[in-house]
Amino acid sequence: MAKLPQQLYLELMQVVRNRLDIIENLSNSGVDDYGKAEMAAFHGRKIIEAIAFGCLIGLENGLKIIPRDAQGQYNAETIFKTLTKKKLEIFPSPSIIREATQEEMQEHNIKVVVEGVPERRIVREELIKKYQRMHNWLHELNPYTKEGQEVFHQKNAAQLWKDLGEISLFLISHVMSIKGEAFFCKLKDKIDGLTKVSSLSKISGI
Repeated sequence: MAKLPQQLYLELMQVVRNRLDIIENLSNSGVDDYGKAEMAAFHGRKIIEAIAFGCLIGLENGLKIIPRDAQGQYNAETIFKTLTKKKLEIFPSPSIIREATQEEMQEHNIKVVVEGVPERRIVREELIKKYQRMHNWLHELNPYTKEGQEVFHQKNAAQLWKDLGEISLFLISHVMSIKGEAFFCKLKDKIDGLTKVSSLSKISGI
C-alpha cells in the first residue's frame, strides 16, 4: 500500500533533520577544516534535493498531481525550474503556530494561527544558487585550474557555512502549502525533540 503524502513528508524531513544534525556535529569532529566543509556541502546539497522532493509531495497532497517530467528527477535545480515553468508556486515558508488573538477568535472562530517568519525566507532562485555553490565542493580540485584546498577554503568556506545556516533557519519550522492544503513541520519539537509534521487545511475566507 502506497504511503500517504503526510507520512512521506515526515520521513523526508526526518532525513533532513539528521543531515542538519550531522552538519552541526562536524564542528566537534577531528576532521580538518576543508574536510568539514566538504562533508557539510555534501549534506547541504542533499538537503536542498529533499526540499525539492518535498515540493512534489506537497503537490500530491494539495493538487493530487506530480508533473511527470519532475517525478523521476533527483536534481533539485531541474525540479525547481520545472515547477516554475509550470507556474506551480509551492515552496516551504518559514512559519510558527501561535495562539489566536481575541479578535481572530471572534471573527474566524479559531484558536491558533499559522504565521510566516519573513526574515527566514529564501526564494527559489536563491536556493538554486546555494545548490550550485555547494556543487563546487563535491569534485576534486583540478590542479590545472584551482590553486589548492587552502585557497579554495579561504575563498568559499564562509559563504558555505552562511548558506547552511540560512537553510537550517528556513526549515526548522515551516509550512508547505498549495491550494489551501498544507503540512506544518517542526524539525525539532520543543517537548520531545522529534520531527513532527501536521496536516492543515485553510479555512475559507481567511
